[in-house]
Amino acid sequence: MGAVDVRRSGPGPVRLGICCATIAACVPYLALKVMWLSGSSAGAATAAGAAELLDARHLVGDVITGLMELAAIALVLALTFPWGRRLPRVLALGPVWAATGLLAPIALGLPVGLVAQVVLGGSPAPADNGLQGWVYAVVYGGFVAQAVGLLAAFVGYARDRWPVVFRIRVPELAPRRPGPLVTPAAVVVLGYAAMLLAWSVSGARWGGPAGFDTAGQKSFLLAQGLLVAGGAVAVLSLVRRRGSGRVLPRVAVAWAGTGVAVTSGPTHIALSNNGAVSALFAAVSLAGAVCGVVLLVAGASAVASPASDGAAAR
Repeated sequence: MGAVDVRRSGPGPVRLGICCATIAACVPYLALKVMWLSGSSAGAATAAGAAELLDARHLVGDVITGLMELAAIALVLALTFPWGRRLPRVLALGPVWAATGLLAPIALGLPVGLVAQVVLGGSPAPADNGLQGWVYAVVYGGFVAQAVGLLAAFVGYARDRWPVVFRIRVPELAPRRPGPLVTPAAVVVLGYAAMLLAWSVSGARWGGPAGFDTAGQKSFLLAQGLLVAGGAVAVLSLVRRRGSGRVLPRVAVAWAGTGVAVTSGPTHIALSNNGAVSALFAAVSLAGAVCGVVLLVAGASAVASPASDGAAAR
């Protein structure tokens, strides 16, 4: 997808600014994790909330999410500096794809949820959550900033490394026969999307994930459902070579949608209180994750073209 130039001495001022801003957005969340791991109960609103912050389950979660935040910092550095373009494409694309799956629903759903909460009244934070409101503002505001920063950094990185993706059109894609699992997988993923949309209205009723009670929280499920549905449709469009437009918009939607399909269910299960998830949610979300992997592979194979095959290993 075009030769990779690693001879440049460093990033320009715009890319460097994006990198610094993204790292800065990671710092508050990372600082909270360090404080909680050190025994601090900063941000707790009640004695019960302070005790919960220091229990074993939360401390393990703090270690994992803290390491994820450090990985985000390493990722934006790789997307910014020339040495990152020497990484194998799996190491470059895999973390960005996973980060998209985790952050895109927050970046898209949070603004909608805040507007809805203003209209409906009340707080966007759940009642009796044990944390002060500023914790949510710091954490989720940081996530939105990280999403924007990583996206901007990745666009610049991809333009340098795989420029053909930004100009190739659907008819130029190499003809490939869709695998027999693509359509059934898309049907399952669309079913998962439909359930997420239903749960964005019902919350924990109808077997949805627990703890999604406010409009601000339910907008997150709404964004997940829309992204998952869009991803399934985009992959089918790529696989079946529908239309004659540019490939990039479909690739972007397929990228985000499959990322959400694969990461959302396991993340909901991991973050649930004491594993309190319904059998329906566990079955539907895990089926969506497995079939999301099928769609990811199908979409990646569909994008391969004579122009890109020669650069795929770069």
